[in-house]
Amino acid sequence: MKKLVLIILITLMSQNIFAQKLISKIDSINTEKEVENLIHTLDKDYKDFKIKKIADFKEEHGENKFCKNIADSLKIDKSFYKADFDNNGYTDILAIGDYYDFKIFVLMNYGNDSLKINRLTRRSFQNCTFPKIINDSIINYYYFSEPHIFSEEKSKLTKKDLIFKFGDFVEYNSKPNSYKIEKIEFQTTMCYGTCPQFFISIDKNKNGVFKAENYNIDKAKGKVEVKGKFNTIITDNDYNELVSILNYVDFPNLEDNYSVNWTDDQTSTLKITYNNGKVKEISDYGMIGTYGLDRIYSLFFDLRFNQNWK
Repeated sequence: MKKLVLIILITLMSQNIFAQKLISKIDSINTEKEVENLIHTLDKDYKDFKIKKIADFKEEHGENKFCKNIADSLKIDKSFYKADFDNNGYTDILAIGDYYDFKIFVLMNYGNDSLKINRLTRRSFQNCTFPKIINDSIINYYYFSEPHIFSEEKSKLTKKDLIFKFGDFVEYNSKPNSYKIEKIEFQTTMCYGTCPQFFISIDKNKNGVFKAENYNIDKAKGKVEVKGKFNTIITDNDYNELVSILNYVDFPNLEDNYSVNWTDDQTSTLKITYNNGKVKEISDYGMIGTYGLDRIYSLFFDLRFNQNWK
């Protein structure tokens, strides 16, 4: 009998049922207005954010009725939901609302009243998406795929399973592969604006090369623009994180080309040499081909200024 009880306890603990619940300011927030005010307080850029249920968005050409029907079928009938997406014991909030168009924000809670806004909706011109929280951690994220502006394809409802890993939401992978990565190269182009243009390469020995071309602004050093070619040894933590997320997103099986359905944006090229000379190259116009790629790009943008380049 004691052995059976022990087995049950171990099973429950492995399922996070007895995980420690850490109380914070978010746990006392229970109304739409409180969530809205919290977002306004956290980031002044979002002072015009208005929290709304999907059903409350204004109907336009019958479109919202269609969105409402989908939301109803998925039982997404609230404007905000609480969960612990990063499994750190603190309650996070997923908020649906209007910020010039349809937006979903996730307020990540790191304790001691340390909150950070994560924008789950990352594409422009999306009128409705549908976040269904599963087991307090995974988001079944339903959205309408967006063909390129010149494509004749029609938009269709698509689903991704998102999980919070590597500091952001990425596509869930239950069985990550482990590839022998030999070299990683990342290049960005300019855009209609001030998009940073640069190139970074890292080999398996962590030797890094950084070519700063245009608009690489180091805000920590007084908004100084960095230009030139630099070398360094990438730190173990940053290199291992990059390799881990590349394996987790299963990069060889991603598409070779991604593109948003608008113009004048930036293009990135990610090239990985692996497994004795195999090469995977991903071109991404708009640089939000997948959530996992979005996070990888952010890591490269950070590498420009968080290494000891010489």
